[in-house]
Amino acid sequence: MYVDLFFDCLVDSRDVVGIFDLDNTTTNRFTNDFLAEKQKRGKITYFVSDIPKSFVLMADGSVYVVELNAQILKKRFEFI
Repeated sequence: MYVDLFFDCLVDSRDVVGIFDLDNTTTNRFTNDFLAEKQKRGKITYFVSDIPKSFVLMADGSVYVVELNAQILKKRFEFI
């Protein structure tokens, strides 16, 4: 099944490795280093028009930063 992360951004639920809350995870140095490395490699795509609240790690190593919080995204995945 496909899940809507942002307007016109559908991802295959089988390709999602994890959903992470930016407020809780960016306080960790390892997460900050991970995201910085992804940014350097051009693997982060921002789907935000407001404040980013979570990020989604995909199986291919790409990261989608979205403005929906992790709980809302989790609920979207529960319905599939």
